[in-house]
Amino acid sequence: MHFFRQYDGKSKKVADEFVKLSEEWQGVYVVAAVDCDIYEGLCEKEDVRETPMIKIYPPFPAPISTYEGEITAKEISAFASRYITGNVIELQNDNYKAWLEDKPSVPKVILFTENKGVPTIFKALSVSFQTKMVFGLARPEDNEVVSHFKVKKYPTILLHRSRDPKPHEYKDEMKFRPIFNFLNVFSETFVSGGTEEGIESKPWKAAAVPELFKQSADDICFKYEGALCAIYILNDKPSEDLVAIAKSVPDKFKSNIADRGAEIKFMWLDITKDASFASVFEGVNSPGLVFLKHGKRNRYIVHTEALSEKEISQVVDKIMGGDGKFSNIKGGLPALSDRR
Repeated sequence: MHFFRQYDGKSKKVADEFVKLSEEWQGVYVVAAVDCDIYEGLCEKEDVRETPMIKIYPPFPAPISTYEGEITAKEISAFASRYITGNVIELQNDNYKAWLEDKPSVPKVILFTENKGVPTIFKALSVSFQTKMVFGLARPEDNEVVSHFKVKKYPTILLHRSRDPKPHEYKDEMKFRPIFNFLNVFSETFVSGGTEEGIESKPWKAAAVPELFKQSADDICFKYEGALCAIYILNDKPSEDLVAIAKSVPDKFKSNIADRGAEIKFMWLDITKDASFASVFEGVNSPGLVFLKHGKRNRYIVHTEALSEKEISQVVDKIMGGDGKFSNIKGGLPALSDRR
């Protein structure tokens, strides 16, 4: 938590580093700021006698700490990381087989690394999925483990499920949020109690841009309270350019999502099969894009500019900033087509 005053002369640098902290470690820490000119009572309660001041609020029962080190995202993270205790097993040649055989229906995540210690991101992931997955770590010297999984490079993250013919390899950047999203696909298909609902039965969970229809709607957006459903209106599957936009735009707004209470979820609607559903969005054509807030009150904004990352990002920025002008849908949404 960064406590500041607008004119204290030092908080601008702290704010810049906090933006870096939130961008690089989004999901590991909850990063926030308090303007003591506005929230004087809160600052007094937290014993903020001068600004800028950085306080670390670790999980209970660890005490609150005041950070007094170098003002950089790297150093602040290094200080805060001491409070993250993970649930990661060190895998070695003599214990990995027993670890794999234990709880066979539970997905297992393995990090292969050349570095000492357990990375903060991996600790945080093990905490996030502690009731759904188990986490292990192996190094080159654990040669039997490395050979068993045919690992050739470091770092490598593999997700192992006993029923799958081979492990699933994570191939994106080594940051918390993309790794979390990769693992979450598998955690959502796992049902505690020893049974699994495979991705084969819900293929939209593994799709980069899933199709919106009756069976997929809740999983991909409708059940997520406060989510912003970004719906491509198309005659066919989205192009590579549209898929790339669907990946890049949410990443661009990650540092704002936690503060502004929305998560962007992209999908596509086949207008040849769901013309009646698309018709409630006045003014949309194919190819087009609609932003829908689903809930007790359904509201939408039709994207009227080009389907480019720049133009779409500008609309999202307005929505996140509270300047989006939504239209209400009266009478509820039409039924989506059934794919059974």
